[in-house]
Amino acid sequence: MSAPTRFFGPFRPNRPVRRYPGPNRPMRYPTPSGPTRYIPTAGLLTPQEEATQRRRAVDSRPRLPGGPAPGRLGFLSDPFLGPGLAVAALILWVIGLHPVPPSAIGGIGLIGELSVPTLLAYPVLIAAVVLELLRYAPRTWVMSAYTLVGVFFVYGLQPAVEEVARLPVSWLHSGFAEYIAGHGEVLEGFDARFSWAGFFSLIAMITKAAGIPNALSLLNWAPVVFAGLMVLGTRALAVSALGNRRASWIAPWIFLAGNWTEQDYFSPQATAMVMMLAALTLTFRHLVRPRLTEPVKARLRVRLAPRSSPKARLVAQGSVVLIGLGLAPTHQLTPFMLGLFLLLLLVFGRLWPAWLPFIVIGAAVVWFSLGAEDFWSGQLIQMILSPLGDVGSSVDQGLFSRLSGSPGHLIVLLVRIATSGFVAGLAALGIVFLRRDNLRSWMLPVLCAAPFGIAVVQSYGGEVFMRCFLYALPLMSLPAAIALERAITSARRLRWRNHPRRTLVAAAIPWLVLSLLTGSTVLGRGGNDAYTSVSRTDIDAMSWAVGQARPGERVDSLVNAIPLNYERVGEVEQSEVDMYCADLVHVPVLVDCLRGKGPDYLVLSGPQWAYVDILNGAADDYPQQLLRGLAETQLYRTVFDQDGALVLARGSAAVKNPQPDEGVAQ
Repeated sequence: MSAPTRFFGPFRPNRPVRRYPGPNRPMRYPTPSGPTRYIPTAGLLTPQEEATQRRRAVDSRPRLPGGPAPGRLGFLSDPFLGPGLAVAALILWVIGLHPVPPSAIGGIGLIGELSVPTLLAYPVLIAAVVLELLRYAPRTWVMSAYTLVGVFFVYGLQPAVEEVARLPVSWLHSGFAEYIAGHGEVLEGFDARFSWAGFFSLIAMITKAAGIPNALSLLNWAPVVFAGLMVLGTRALAVSALGNRRASWIAPWIFLAGNWTEQDYFSPQATAMVMMLAALTLTFRHLVRPRLTEPVKARLRVRLAPRSSPKARLVAQGSVVLIGLGLAPTHQLTPFMLGLFLLLLLVFGRLWPAWLPFIVIGAAVVWFSLGAEDFWSGQLIQMILSPLGDVGSSVDQGLFSRLSGSPGHLIVLLVRIATSGFVAGLAALGIVFLRRDNLRSWMLPVLCAAPFGIAVVQSYGGEVFMRCFLYALPLMSLPAAIALERAITSARRLRWRNHPRRTLVAAAIPWLVLSLLTGSTVLGRGGNDAYTSVSRTDIDAMSWAVGQARPGERVDSLVNAIPLNYERVGEVEQSEVDMYCADLVHVPVLVDCLRGKGPDYLVLSGPQWAYVDILNGAADDYPQQLLRGLAETQLYRTVFDQDGALVLARGSAAVKNPQPDEGVAQ
């Protein structure tokens, strides 16, 4: 006999046969008395008799008690329905887009100017996502495509409808990079961000190698790139922490739908956030055991070796160290935040290399002490040690002092707070579910709450809670995804055929949650667009003023609602009037302040009027009052006027430019 194959064993004729003890009785099968659903021989019946037999076969199937006929909602399980909905959502989103000038945006932000088809595209896309998650095995390529489309829907909305890149601070970062590319060094004593010039140096190297003069062409779609990388990092983090399950697809969607902070523009913090997510993913995948959701006791003294190979652990440790070294000269807070996460993992006995958090924190401390000396020299006590423990000041600057402005702006602020609280509540619900599954560790809730400790150390210019929520959102997405996964699991167990109505209700829970989060994020991200989006004419006015100014002269805007310092950085001083004039609302007081401290060129534009109107409650005729007051002093005269963008020149600058340029209306 030949050797056994992989499917059959060798034949053994002498093998004893084991029978079930007891008498061997023949089995008798009952003869079917009613109509059968099977036709033994095809083609022997007439077409009418064959149709009758088939009808009886279908009618003979038992119906579910108290439920609708089978298959009434069975079309929802069709594998092509979800992709069809996604394509329909994409068509709705595209055909509903239209240019939105800054002058058309009110206090409630961009959402007030969006068309109905564009707004309908979001829940339709999320319905496709939920239907795919209800499948027996969600298709990876389909979920990846849905997520990519969702990134463009949420983060590509402003670049698609606005004329030029928004957020004046992103233009400022382009100017910093251009200065480094042109001079080969940072400008000392100019701005605190030059003390952490890693991002600007990288952009300077890229632009110089590409042969382009500056990074302005990268500004408009930078949020889509950075936010897409953050969503991808959250997906990788969820797979590393939770495993390859449905929750690891829901987590990136919670981040995508809940990230209203708008910290993904062309900035060092966006780059640092992507790097931190990469470091955490490597840590959770190769350097942590047990996982965050495993009900296994872990101790600091007796740590378990990770399940990955020694080579993978070595590569992960080296990569995290390199990321920590790269974060140190890039951003002020992110390297300390990464070090805090690693330190908490070590304290709870999950992190295998005990030295790793100290390397990351040590690199940040060394750079702060040596590389950022220009920042803290002479003001260490005032800026670092004074706010320590002053939580009330952080709460006032980061929360209560911001609750002001027009009714529409207050609605935007309340929606942002409600979105943050809702995500935190959803994460708390997921932690409760995990604890019911015998997960008694406090590791995950501590990691979610750790970023809010920044408020104890530093108010960070009033943006402290925004940064705290951004750092905590990827981690809060993990238990929040567990909570929504319970609803998905309940819907899958009920099945469309057995309990269609109950299945529909269970599936509607994640759809409703993600739809509400997406709508609130679209509202929150575009809530400031009345004064953070600019037109091409506004850019032309600022460029004209900066180009006309002599070295050492000053070009100011009324408020920070127009790009500054993206040209001639360090050569022409560029600032805002509200930095040295406290009262902007009362025109006589402002005119007196400008008479004594005013710049050589004053740039005024529509977004600045919207800023003063929405946030300071200025009168409707405020622009006319200010221009009339400045004209009466005969100190300033108009040298540039085009589509509402004005440049006023003072004294010798006005004599230098007695007439506006050709093609510019007076």
